[in-house]
Amino acid sequence: MALCACGGTVSGGDAGADDVTGDGGIGEPDGGAPLSTPVRPLVEGDAFYPRAIEVDGAVLASVVAPQQSGRLGGTILESSDDAVSFDVIGHVGDDRAGGGLCCATLYRLPRALGDLPAGSLLWAASVGGDAPDAPMSIPLYASRDGGQSWTYRSDVVVAGVPRGQGGLWEPEFEQLDDGSLVCHYSDETDPAHSQKLVARRSSDGVTWSEARAIVALAPTGARPGMPIVRRAPDGRHAMSYEICGTDGCAAHLRFSADGWDWGDAGDPGLRPASLGGLVFRHAPTLAVSDRPGQNGRLYLIGQMRTDGGGAIASDNGQVLLASSEGGGGNWYPIAAPVPVPDAYDNFCPNYSSPLLPLDRGRAVLEIASRWENDHCRSFFARGPLGGSGDDGDLDDGTGYVFTSLQSGFCLDVVDGSLEPGANIRQWDCNGSGAQHFAIERLPDGTAHIINVGSGLCVGAQADAGEAGANVEQVACGTATRWRIENVGVGHFRLVHAGGDVCLDVAGGSVDMGANVQQWTCNDLAPQIWRLDP
Repeated sequence: MALCACGGTVSGGDAGADDVTGDGGIGEPDGGAPLSTPVRPLVEGDAFYPRAIEVDGAVLASVVAPQQSGRLGGTILESSDDAVSFDVIGHVGDDRAGGGLCCATLYRLPRALGDLPAGSLLWAASVGGDAPDAPMSIPLYASRDGGQSWTYRSDVVVAGVPRGQGGLWEPEFEQLDDGSLVCHYSDETDPAHSQKLVARRSSDGVTWSEARAIVALAPTGARPGMPIVRRAPDGRHAMSYEICGTDGCAAHLRFSADGWDWGDAGDPGLRPASLGGLVFRHAPTLAVSDRPGQNGRLYLIGQMRTDGGGAIASDNGQVLLASSEGGGGNWYPIAAPVPVPDAYDNFCPNYSSPLLPLDRGRAVLEIASRWENDHCRSFFARGPLGGSGDDGDLDDGTGYVFTSLQSGFCLDVVDGSLEPGANIRQWDCNGSGAQHFAIERLPDGTAHIINVGSGLCVGAQADAGEAGANVEQVACGTATRWRIENVGVGHFRLVHAGGDVCLDVAGGSVDMGANVQQWTCNDLAPQIWRLDP
């Protein structure tokens, strides 16, 4: 039923007619792969709902695409060069997809499941969405040969009502520490809920438990959906999902200690946002990396990005978000490797785009779909996860406001003082001269940070270079030099030229008036600042 198909290689090397605008092959290589590659089509022809995983040093991807049978099914691809190029290696599909297929997932078993050895691949999808008089189901397929051939294994669930009365959508797998396999999915078949997130569990991938509610909200019209589950760097199980119906399909996040008990199903969870309250809406996906910093990173992307009122953001479809604080607090934007600036509420553009951190968290693979000549096509590219690392496009002499990612407060000279030795703190952002600082680049690549009101520089008390030294405004000199390092779109850290200490909100405080100091650089939110002219 699933044959090996060895198609041509899709390469991220030379530009071609199908290239989409991107940053194109920048960055230093790591293990032979560049940080960034041009945006290229993953497969020829229509393809949507992509997925990507790492498998034994290779990268596997899947898309929902038309098959030789004329039905939709899964096309499986492999990359042996860290996602610079992909080859088609297999297909999944049979007559179960005759009533329509969507929303497929790809998963690798980290340990044995029944008679399936560790390393076996699983693929599942929602089928029957186009057959209103028949029940939908989520069939599971397994591959023991790295994705070249697939065998039907079981139905995770078959709806108890016809499609016209509700569907089953968006399966997502995770194998728990006890060896059991959990399938999360969206369920429309409960008349008490327009839609809810549920989970079933299996010890062999053949027989499945009854469903348990994971997110089931009041009022009835709330529609949590599109679950993605990853193991966070701190060991917790993290789930991203959207809530439509009552929250404009905004992305949400919740955690579980064991991957089965997710707490109160009536709790909507966290609502990740960047400074200014910008959020993702529709079809979020989640990725994790244990680097950088002691917390690692959580990465989130969604189809659309809006302000709190739903107005489309200027960087819509062009960024992903990163959290250095385990999902809490403010997230910060990073340029998306595959920009889709015209993304809108539709099953194709930037819909459920997977992120896969690579190269020890230095790079990320993104696969995103977009419309091209009335065809929905999937594109891929690599891009950096750590920002550019330099001072970016900051202009000499321009006054910038430094907003703390940790607190949302602004870097501020106490009482707008013009005197040397005046303390620097975080304060309510007010647009005054006390909160505007100009960049003066120096020949050695460092810069002075000069308060536009006083003409004095941001520096440590008594020119000290050690962690814990107080920061104040002082006469500019060799000891007031900072390296300005970009970590994301418009976000930077300031590293003192005299040592590995960074401009830091003392104690990670979120209180107005908290002191600013130098502290050992740690890649956490108290040391990340958004710079706005």
